Amino acid sequence: MDLLIHNVTIFTNDEQNQVLGGQAVAVEGPAIRAVGPHPQLRDRYSQFEEIDGEGRLLLPGLINTHMHFYGTYARGLALPRQPKDFGEILAWLWWTLDRALDLDGVYYSALLPAILAVKHGVTAVIDHHASPNAVEGSLDKIEEALTQVGMRGLLCYEVSDRDGKVVRDAGLEENARYIRKCREARNRDPNYLFDGMMGLHASFTLDDDTLAQAAEIAGELERGHHIHVLEGTLDEQETRRKYGVGVAQRLYERGIFGPKSIAAHGIYLDQQGMDQVADSGAMVAHNPQSNMNNAVGRADVFALLQRGITVGIGTDGMTPDIKVDVRSGYLMHKHDLGDPNAGWMAFQNMLLKNNPTIYRQLTGQKVGRIESGYLADIILVDYAPPTPLNGETFWGHFLYGIADAPVDTTIINGKIVMRNKKVLGIDEAAIAHASQTVAAETWTRFHELS
Repeated sequence: MDLLIHNVTIFTNDEQNQVLGGQAVAVEGPAIRAVGPHPQLRDRYSQFEEIDGEGRLLLPGLINTHMHFYGTYARGLALPRQPKDFGEILAWLWWTLDRALDLDGVYYSALLPAILAVKHGVTAVIDHHASPNAVEGSLDKIEEALTQVGMRGLLCYEVSDRDGKVVRDAGLEENARYIRKCREARNRDPNYLFDGMMGLHASFTLDDDTLAQAAEIAGELERGHHIHVLEGTLDEQETRRKYGVGVAQRLYERGIFGPKSIAAHGIYLDQQGMDQVADSGAMVAHNPQSNMNNAVGRADVFALLQRGITVGIGTDGMTPDIKVDVRSGYLMHKHDLGDPNAGWMAFQNMLLKNNPTIYRQLTGQKVGRIESGYLADIILVDYAPPTPLNGETFWGHFLYGIADAPVDTTIINGKIVMRNKKVLGIDEAAIAHASQTVAAETWTRFHELS
């Protein structure tokens, strides 16, 4: 379906951050064909279906650079013991929950947040998944869920030695299999919605032989790693105890850091570690809400950015809505530093520029701008600005207005996946009902494993 979207205010997110009035966008197949005056485009693309934006704001779809879909099934879950620190949060909640998942749980725990993501204007997500008792085919289940919604995804399975070598090997193979599958699909269709990475948990749960195998597989397949890095002090302490070297040095020397890799969190990177991340070309995903929730600390994103590191924003499973993390993170840094001026440009660049850059660098897919040749991942937002809106004022409007405004229409890969605030072909109530049954079974297994 080819589209001509008009009667909108367009935020292009290009180098000039242009805000355009009286313009229209022509979408042909999966990509943006042209941006220009509506009368001219209407004459040129008279056969396209016209969409009247009714004065709404049109902007590129948002991207989440670090997500755990399966965290959905932690909502309302009662823990038999109350964790006192991050290590106990991992062991008593997340590592028990992921072992309780079966493939139905994987599917439904991804489907519900994918729906919510699209409803909040998120068009692409980089997910990090774990289900040690349901490894094989787990990434296909997440893809199946995202396909039902129409969402774009970059997926990986979280390899770890914490569940033994058999599960470790299954995780390595699941990543390799899925990367190959996506490569074959992309050869047939360059705009295929999915791609894969080599997922790794964290240094302190990964033995030397596991890192070596992961690096070898990723190198052969020309993919990067998606790994948690120094999310808490536990990572450094246990890595030094087990392997006699610090986290950043270990991952740097073993080729886990690289220009196609994501280091999630990076809270306790020291100066040398930041330099090693920068030297490797690796990117960092900052997850402020999750960091506050786990009381693990605040990443020095400003020091990372000053080194030229591409730092993006993720939600780490806390919410499907990246806008919530952006504003929370911006306010957290100001509060923690006691500096009311901290982070204004940094957070604008992290969300609007760096998140699309990360996705483009990892997948080769041109997302994140309203510009000819870019993929048509775009959203229409119910936002009527009460003050002047232009390139200089846009970020203030975003943080304190657009972030709260309803998304009316979401288009991904040139296809309308949500219209009039309803995700097409989706019965949310029926899906939620089915998910509750699966979640109850998952919770039963969780308590048996606790």
